[in-house]
Amino acid sequence: MRLRELVRDSVVSCYVDEPVECAVAKMYAANVGSVVVLERDGRPAGIITERDVVRLVAQEVDLRTPLGQVARRELVTASPDESVLSAAVKMVEHNIRHMPVVEGGRVVGVISIRDVLRALLTSEAFP
Repeated sequence: MRLRELVRDSVVSCYVDEPVECAVAKMYAANVGSVVVLERDGRPAGIITERDVVRLVAQEVDLRTPLGQVARRELVTASPDESVLSAAVKMVEHNIRHMPVVEGGRVVGVISIRDVLRALLTSEAFP
């Protein structure tokens, strides 16, 4: 199975100059665990996850801080044509639970470790 089959049409995102509050509100509203941080031209600039928000709160970072100052910029990404197994390996190697799927320099979706596990279990149970 390829990642193209897992990604959803919408990407939950905020821009680098928007505050952490934007990401928190969007994670809550969309019931997701991460928000892709974009440059104003739409290129991916980073990601912020639930783990990051917990760290920021523990460090007493002002939630009005721009995402560009606190988002993880070292993005681990995947291609829509990558296999689910390849994505699983990347996620384990980098200890991440959310990974943007990028095509042509644009984020076309985000997969979670739960998506990957579900796909692997389904393919194992129903080959």
